[in-house]
Amino acid sequence: MVRTLFLAVFITHLMLATQASLACDCLCCFKQGCLQNLCWPKPYIYPDRAAVAAPFALMIDNGWRRNNLLGDHHFTPDGSKLTTAGELKIRWILTQAPENRRSIFVQKTWVEETDTMRLEAVQLAASSVLPIGAIADVQPTHLQVEGQSADLVDRINTRFRESLPPPILPAATSNAPEE
Repeated sequence: MVRTLFLAVFITHLMLATQASLACDCLCCFKQGCLQNLCWPKPYIYPDRAAVAAPFALMIDNGWRRNNLLGDHHFTPDGSKLTTAGELKIRWILTQAPENRRSIFVQKTWVEETDTMRLEAVQLAASSVLPIGAIADVQPTHLQVEGQSADLVDRINTRFRESLPPPILPAATSNAPEE
């Protein structure tokens, strides 16, 4: 009988302690929720700002990738060598661009051998600009260059200038009233 009474008291005490623990947990959650509501906008401002700024960083990266892109008009027609424009662009990228933006991107073609020759030509030209032992970051890319060769642009501009009429003033007329 004493055992049963002791067991009943123990189980009752355990149940009350569990209920008190649950009540304490409930009060703690309630208190934490109230505190979160009091400081409401502050915890969410910084993640929101980071989410808004993330696309701008992506746009900047894509802009530099497009700027450092070598396309068809930077190579000879067979794709084995760089033109003067291509060599000058590589020199600019490796000496003038910010150090964290000195990657060179080479437009891919449909022929894998041409891609390999282009990458080797760019690496060779870059090695002449960089200090001995340094290796340029040259990467193939699927981006297409939006541009034309300097020869084509020069021909278009020359033809435009040739097609302009000569700048002649019209003959002077007198607007005096006749008597």
